[in-house]
Order: sequence, then structure tokens, then C-alpha cells
Amino acid sequence: MNTELLKTLVRLKDKWLRLILIDESVPDGSREYQFLPRQFFLGLVALLASVLIVFMLILMFTPLGEWVYRSKESQINMQIGQVVGRLDALQDSLDVRDEQLGQIRSIIRLNTDTTLSLDERLQSLLLMQNQTVLGGVPRSAPQEVLNLSTQGLISSSLLKSEPIFPTAYPVEGTISRSFNPNEEHFGLDIAATEGEQVRALAEGTIVNINWTLANGYVISIQHTNGLLSVYKHCRTSYKREGDVVVKGDVIASVGNAGVQSTASHLHLEIWKDGLPQDPEIYLLK
Repeated sequence: MNTELLKTLVRLKDKWLRLILIDESVPDGSREYQFLPRQFFLGLVALLASVLIVFMLILMFTPLGEWVYRSKESQINMQIGQVVGRLDALQDSLDVRDEQLGQIRSIIRLNTDTTLSLDERLQSLLLMQNQTVLGGVPRSAPQEVLNLSTQGLISSSLLKSEPIFPTAYPVEGTISRSFNPNEEHFGLDIAATEGEQVRALAEGTIVNINWTLANGYVISIQHTNGLLSVYKHCRTSYKREGDVVVKGDVIASVGNAGVQSTASHLHLEIWKDGLPQDPEIYLLK
């Protein structure tokens, strides 16, 4: 039934039409039928409605309908679960932010001195490294070696020495994903027990500690020779920005933090002069 025929039927919907069917294979093989287009359209609508009703009854009273409803319900439940997971991650991020804001308010209220300082262990290392013995009398290095400059920068020969590589892994665990820059994975994933201690690869200064929704606690340590080590998905951080660390210092604990984390692990990155490096080259096999 083409468009022109439909238009003709609509135009003549209130007039009786004669339909002639001719069978050319037999003599006098013609048949004539009279019909009203309005009745034809009403019959067509009634047929479609009947088919729809039968389909709905099948869905309501047969296992097919139960399967369709169950499939839709499972999809909705899965979407709800994904939304709830995102809300939980967002709530965790907000809780950490509130805790940090509370610490800042406490520092402001109590007027706590937050000036960068060397801990006793690092002071001992610096003194041992910069002392010489002349005639049995120790002679210390110049006083400015241990002093802080007006900009809060530390000057010490310890931080001027190049890091020693290869070195031990920063955490006890198993490699779960290797360095693959083609897939934008610029580090090494080490599966480890949640709460396991994370240690610094070498001497350096913590230049950034940040909590992100994607990666949990992220800690960055600047070393000499243009090297930067980054530790992601940490559960807790034991240091502050500006702290000086030595090789083997515990800086954080392993976690399953961040929406990009699927299991408890440490993501380790090493950058040199702004370019990502394969961490396995810098680690002992």
C-alpha cells in the first residue's frame, strides 16, 4: 500500500468504494467488494490494539514478563549501586577534608609553630656526615649547614648527594601491573596488605602531600639529580610537606584509597627531569 493510495483512502473515507480483484488465470475470475474506508481504518486500529493487549497479557502472566522485569530491575540495582559507591567515595573525601580543616583551625587557634625543622635523627646524620676529627677533637661543619634559611630551605650535604640505585622496594608486596606509558600507566603497581608501611626510596624533601578522590593520599618526594618519586593510593600519611626524609623512612601506609583503586596496593612513579621512568629499573630484583 503506497502513499498515494493511503492519501486517496483518507480523502474518500466517508464514501463507499468498490474493490475489484481479477484472476486472469480463469475465465470470469473477478470478484467485487464494497467497503467504507472509515471502517477499514477502524478495523486496523482495533487489530493493532488487540495485538498490544495480547502482548501485555503475555508479559503479565507468563515467565517471559518476569524475565523482562527482572532484567530491568537488575540494571536499575546495578546503577543504584554505582551511584552509592560514588557517594561513599565522595563522603570519604569530604570527611578527610573536614579533618584537615579542623587541624588548620586548631593550629590557628592555638598559634602552633609550624616552621619547618629537622628531626633529631636527621640532625644526627648531618652532624656525623659533616664532622671531622682533628687531634681527637671533633670539628663541626659550619653552623649554616643545619640552619634554615629565611625561605625555609634546608642546606645540607646529605641532600646534595645523588640517590643510590637500585634500591629496595618501598613496600613488601607483589607487582600487579607494570609500567606502560602507552596505556597512560606511568608507574608500577605493587599489591600489598592494607596498612603495610611505605618507605622512601632515597633521601629527599616531601614537596607535596595531597588527598584526591581518584588516588587517595598522594605523596611526592623531590630527590637530587632531577628525580621525583610519587606514592599513590596511600591510606594514611605520616609526614608533612617540607619534611626531609632519608632512605627507608616510613612515610605512609598502603591503602585501597581512591575510586581508581580496585584493591589494596601502592602505585609508585619515578620521574626524571619531567619524564616518567620505569620504576623497576631503579629497584632491586
